[in-house]
Amino acid sequence: MRANFDSLRSVARHGIVATLAYGVGASLSVSAMAAEPGEAKLPQLDIQTYPSQIFWLIIAFIVLYFLVSKIAVPRISEVLSEREERIADDLDKAETLKKEAEQVRAEYEKALGEARDKAHAATREAQEAAAKSGAALEAESQTKIAGMLKDAESRIAAARAEAVGNVRSVARDVAGEAVSKLIGVQVAEADIDKMVDATMEARS
Repeated sequence: MRANFDSLRSVARHGIVATLAYGVGASLSVSAMAAEPGEAKLPQLDIQTYPSQIFWLIIAFIVLYFLVSKIAVPRISEVLSEREERIADDLDKAETLKKEAEQVRAEYEKALGEARDKAHAATREAQEAAAKSGAALEAESQTKIAGMLKDAESRIAAARAEAVGNVRSVARDVAGEAVSKLIGVQVAEADIDKMVDATMEARS
């Protein structure tokens, strides 16, 4: 900022010097033109008034230089300084917002990854639970089926034994009656049972 202020003062100084030189040169040229014989002289072109005109010209430029260096240049310097500060603040805010955006993005990606991992874990647990439940149900079903088969076999065996007993009883009665009718002899029940058992074992 100090460099800008010095450059403005240098420009103002060079401008004043150039203006003074231009004014003096213009006055001399005009006075030379006015000094030609036969032409009317203007008061401001009278060479005798040049010292006072140059004096007031210097005073005017000194006042102008003072105004420029003490009022205009500081104001311009202040405006430039405020502008640089505002630009720096904007840059700082932009950098802060950029960092916050990067942080938010990192947190979002982290949360997304955690949610994805949790979803995979939940899916895996659900699959394992379903597999365990299926295995338990299958084992329970097999146990129930085995019990039902055992019960059915028991009932079948009981029914078979009952049927065999009934058949034996019927066969004994029929055989006793048949022998009694055929040969007129009453056979003992023990002998009839032996004959029936031998016949059933031979057929089985």
